[in-house]
Amino acid sequence: MMNNLSVYVHIPFCVRKCNYCAFYSLPLCDERVMRDYTEALIRQINSIKTERPVTSVYFGGGTPPVLGVGALISVLEAIKAGFRLSDDCEITLEANPESVSLPDLKDYRNAGFNRISMGMQSSNDRELAILGRRYDLSRYKSAVRAVIDAGFENRSTDIIFGIPEQTIESLEKSVMTAVDSGTPHISAYSLSIEKNTPFYNNRDTLILPDEDTEEEMYYLLCDILKKHDYSHYEISSFAREGFQSRHNLHYWDCGEYIGFGTAAHSYCKGKRFSNIADVNEYISLSTGDYFSPTDFHVQRYLSDTDKREEAIMLGLRTDRGIRADDELLAKSKKYIDGGFAKIENGRFILTEKGYRVSNIIIAALI
Repeated sequence: MMNNLSVYVHIPFCVRKCNYCAFYSLPLCDERVMRDYTEALIRQINSIKTERPVTSVYFGGGTPPVLGVGALISVLEAIKAGFRLSDDCEITLEANPESVSLPDLKDYRNAGFNRISMGMQSSNDRELAILGRRYDLSRYKSAVRAVIDAGFENRSTDIIFGIPEQTIESLEKSVMTAVDSGTPHISAYSLSIEKNTPFYNNRDTLILPDEDTEEEMYYLLCDILKKHDYSHYEISSFAREGFQSRHNLHYWDCGEYIGFGTAAHSYCKGKRFSNIADVNEYISLSTGDYFSPTDFHVQRYLSDTDKREEAIMLGLRTDRGIRADDELLAKSKKYIDGGFAKIENGRFILTEKGYRVSNIIIAALI
């Protein structure tokens, strides 16, 4: 039996980068560059042949819809032609509220996209402006209605906590806005101030919640979502029954995946590799022999030790945890005694308290 595979497609273009974003993304380029990028994506997709079943496809960015409906659908069609997608394959499109319309969403749904991940981040217009988002609460709500009207039952919403000037009360409203929208999946991320972002450059002027307040925010959103039947199935994600992100779980289960597009990463046959993080060079290289299946930009073989450490690091992101052998139990007793972890059905699993300090626990175990 062949192991399942996941596919990631990176669309790096945005109308404008947000103030906190450290991902590889670019302001909108001219139509020629985006057309050439689409063609380069398809050439790379066509260079890979496999009969392994694909159980999830994820279009991320950037803001993928800025590439255009026709371009995104042509990329998805290339994936369908070159890969064996499972009958229930999860096909996700990341989008922002201002980047979607009902006609476009219907086209995406008809083409085979069956999951939308919407970046709300906050329901507070002041906080959205601070983040550099290009919409308000009203626009978010109209986008949600369009997503529902287009037939997307499987939907996800992103929330950020720890935003400058954010309060406990405003976060509670944001979480309830997401819950009231009916989204069956919510991802909640603590704001991280990363280098090479406007937030980092202006970090001395930001009015950030203190550590105690941010911790209170975290437990508040966990409690609210638990009361509304969302399970905390992954360190940053909550879902109602049957709506866990298959794509994310594939990553945390150390599943293999192929990434297409500039800066996209892959993991196959014990090897990690990535594409060059430069749109123009990616396009240029695609016209030569660069996109042979064995010739990606960066390659690193994982040793048995690397694989073991990654299995711990990734497995502890989920509510399934990792197998609790004698060696791990000896190392982890203080975390269990302190309420940071638990043993359940022979598995070592982090608690919500443990998720808050997961990096410390993981470092101690590997």
